[in-house]
Amino acid sequence: MKRVAVFTIFILIFTAMFSVMAVPTAPADTVALIIQADSAETAASLAQEYGGQVDEVLSIINAVSAEVPVAMVDELEADGRVVYVHQDLVATVADGDDDHDGDDDHGHHGNHDDADEPEDDSFTVDFPQVIGADLAWEEGIKGKGITVAVVDTGIAKMGWNRGRVIARYDALDDGPRKKDPNGHGTMMSSFIGNKKKDDVGYVGIAPKVKFVDVRVMDEEGKGTYTDIVEGLDWVLTHKDEYNIRVVNLSLVGAVNSPYWADPINQAVERLWEAGIVVVVAAGNGGPDPLTISAPGNDPFVITVGAFTDNYTPEDSGDDYITPFSGAGPSETGFVKPDVVAPGAHMIAQVKKNSAWAQANPDAKVKGNYYQTAGTSSATAVTTGIVALILNENPDMTPNEVKYALMAGAQVAFYEDGTPVWSIFQQGAGRVWAPTAVMEPAEGEANIGMIPGEKYVGPIAYQDGEFVFVNENGEKLADIEGYTWLGGYTWLGGYTWLGGYTWLGGYTWLGGYTWLGGYTWLGSVDWQPLAEGDVWQSGYTWLGTDAWSGGYTWLGGYTWLGGYTWLGGYTWFGFVEYDG
Repeated sequence: MKRVAVFTIFILIFTAMFSVMAVPTAPADTVALIIQADSAETAASLAQEYGGQVDEVLSIINAVSAEVPVAMVDELEADGRVVYVHQDLVATVADGDDDHDGDDDHGHHGNHDDADEPEDDSFTVDFPQVIGADLAWEEGIKGKGITVAVVDTGIAKMGWNRGRVIARYDALDDGPRKKDPNGHGTMMSSFIGNKKKDDVGYVGIAPKVKFVDVRVMDEEGKGTYTDIVEGLDWVLTHKDEYNIRVVNLSLVGAVNSPYWADPINQAVERLWEAGIVVVVAAGNGGPDPLTISAPGNDPFVITVGAFTDNYTPEDSGDDYITPFSGAGPSETGFVKPDVVAPGAHMIAQVKKNSAWAQANPDAKVKGNYYQTAGTSSATAVTTGIVALILNENPDMTPNEVKYALMAGAQVAFYEDGTPVWSIFQQGAGRVWAPTAVMEPAEGEANIGMIPGEKYVGPIAYQDGEFVFVNENGEKLADIEGYTWLGGYTWLGGYTWLGGYTWLGGYTWLGGYTWLGGYTWLGSVDWQPLAEGDVWQSGYTWLGTDAWSGGYTWLGGYTWLGGYTWLGGYTWFGFVEYDG
């Protein structure tokens, strides 16, 4: 966005505590809007016709951002040429910022943080081994030839990424000269592809990928929808020039509409349709259901939750889904997240003078290595795996990549065959790179679904629990205790006839019951176990052969109208946690 007062739904990075409030961002007689029509040109004409001033053209979603007189909004919304009008909500990071200045590009200061720092064996970065990336490295698969667009706060110049950031786009006008004043985008890039090594291997997943830096969030970790959609528009325009195959979106917004009406969701579906794999965060609002954030609520993209290895990387039996990890179903009844990946005590490199590092001095491990946590980190890890998949299988489509990633994931089961966590917490399971990269299952996700169309998923809330239903809203089968009906393929194209009622405020009357009846017990308190404590688990992470036919989500039902939105997704803020 070229002007700061445009569509102020702020997107938040996942490494802080959040709160939500509505504040004005334009003069009292105008309001910042995103206006959609059948083309960006029509949207611009509409804005001007109703007295608005166009700020940005967002061709990827046939829209413009504009400041429109408040008195004209009702007439604008009633105009038959309008597809959507999006108003402003604001989410703000409940954390301080810093006033550190300095330019990454000048003098020794720019690379001093890590350029000459020796590779250090005083600590170990374990997450690449936890998901099996090292087994792909042994076969020479390291992400070469793949470009990842990191849509975030920027990517600072550091020794490990020298020569690998092949393009930059800044959606923020009059922004600071630093490449990443906040630091979040640099950390995500480190997870994706840091080429430095510790005593067990690389400290990033795909150490030979190239990066495109798309800055859409500021020093405080905030960005408007206009900025983010503008950045995604740039990616779509330049994808062939830079061979952009993957987009990482470690950011979150509140759900304020069905997924198909959200501007960012519409933009990511355009990228997906254009052949770009989009990996997004589930959000940090868990463990309650219905805590998947936007754009993670979009059924097409790969939505990632988080698990922790519980500080025992060689023992998966005590790993668990982090309590903060956003859980499904989505607001339109889709199973989310799709997979889970490491997202706790994650170590990455970031500039010491970045706002994030300055605000989190206790997170410093050594030098410019810092520890963080969140589904943002898990998203970046998964993006690295996707880069490895495409390195080894360059002709795969986004739907094929998603299918392979999910089919190769490992689900947590007890000895009696029941799942440890609901499908709405672990999705298809924890990512496992060797299978997804070197033995990818053949098939496609999102079968029968077309980006840009409206779909509802198979999950409905009936008699106090979430159940799988058919296109008529009828319960499919008794799946208490969670038994996946293997081989059940959702082909889409169904007409939704069941009484789907939206009550506003996301209040499900009568409470809810997880399918599988999983209850959080004692040890899952998001703190490492004390010496002498024993993890009471007895479960095993198994590949999807353990399911009856495997779990792969392949589509949804066509939504043919009648959806009345009578309120927003009530957002109570995230829980602060330590890495």
